[in-house]
Amino acid sequence: MNFETWLAFIAASLVLTMTPGPSILLAVVHSMNYGASKTLFTALGDISANFIQMVLVAIGLGVVIATSELAFQLIKWFGVVTLIYMGVKMVLNKPKSVEFADHKNAITRRKLFMNGFLVAAGNPKAIVFFTAFFPQFIDSQKPLIIQLAIMCPTMAALDFIWVMIYALSAQRFLGFMKGRPRLLNRIGGSALLGASAFLATTSQA
Repeated sequence: MNFETWLAFIAASLVLTMTPGPSILLAVVHSMNYGASKTLFTALGDISANFIQMVLVAIGLGVVIATSELAFQLIKWFGVVTLIYMGVKMVLNKPKSVEFADHKNAITRRKLFMNGFLVAAGNPKAIVFFTAFFPQFIDSQKPLIIQLAIMCPTMAALDFIWVMIYALSAQRFLGFMKGRPRLLNRIGGSALLGASAFLATTSQA
């Protein structure tokens, strides 16, 4: 992976990881209930599950690349279509409500970690997303393991950073969300649509 491709990957990942999803909403809830510092363990659980999902996707892509270049190119274009579908669905969907517990600080670090892990691991859209997103930046003529060794930690780090940013600004985020219940979905969906359009024009034939 050359430096320019990595920068493009970072730019696209920044837009996509900043879009509120189940893990970010969980972090906001945990931050409000138990404090932002404890939400660190929620974020660690989240990226641990995501990293496992990335590895599973990497193994699958490795098999495809080794088997057929045509199949890999089909996956890339299927990925663009998938991102468009996810973006449209996000724009049209109503936002999920956020609920809070009645108690504060009555939770262990292990439970916070497991909550974050299970929410991320229980989201099948993540594997679909990684399968759709990663191939757009992979050069099938170069060693896959090196490219994914750069992409996976980069994505995990950005995901962790955004989860913690939302956790640290939970009060403001919650107020913003209540005042504009559909705006975040529209922003997130538009980001996915924009990314899919960019990837469609840059995907190698």
